[in-house]
Amino acid sequence: MFINKIRRGRAGVFVVLLLTSARFLSSAQAAENSTQVSLGVVSGPPKDTVMVPFYLAPDPPGRQIGSVSATVRFQNNGVAFVRGEKGFLLDGVNADFTVELQKDPQDADRSLLQVVVATRGEPRKALREGLLMTLVFRIEENAAPGTNVVLEMEKVRADDLNNPPQSVEPLSGKNGMIEIISPESVPYVACFFFTH
Repeated sequence: MFINKIRRGRAGVFVVLLLTSARFLSSAQAAENSTQVSLGVVSGPPKDTVMVPFYLAPDPPGRQIGSVSATVRFQNNGVAFVRGEKGFLLDGVNADFTVELQKDPQDADRSLLQVVVATRGEPRKALREGLLMTLVFRIEENAAPGTNVVLEMEKVRADDLNNPPQSVEPLSGKNGMIEIISPESVPYVACFFFTH
């Protein structure tokens, strides 16, 4: 019985990794020939905390980008924004971020996050490709499993390192999602010490 739980846990983790890779590859193909700012797709049960990745993929890969900004719009049905967390890629380029939570003036059931990531100092360095930061959300205790909270990317902008900065074009944004699942759906991963 214990061995079966371990096997189910490993299979569950493999399936999650496989699905995440497939989503990333399909989005990369759709945004070919454009710099892309994207949010990840994550899942968790009620009362859990999830971290949504915020990615940058310059095109061409060596493109010198000094700042990225976006508005993230989402329904307040079962999730609450907690904070932003800096990715380690920002440390080496003297970069920082701000995340400001606002109520959506057009819809009381929605919230807006104003996200800005930028390098500082002279000479300024370019942002690196990859995970810039994460947006941390709490899934409410009364959130209904099976609910998908879409994180809509709007007003995406990126500027290069020119003086004055020039807008990066073409540029695309990719929505993220928080999938609320039942506690029973969480993959079981056994402790390392009990699997060896």
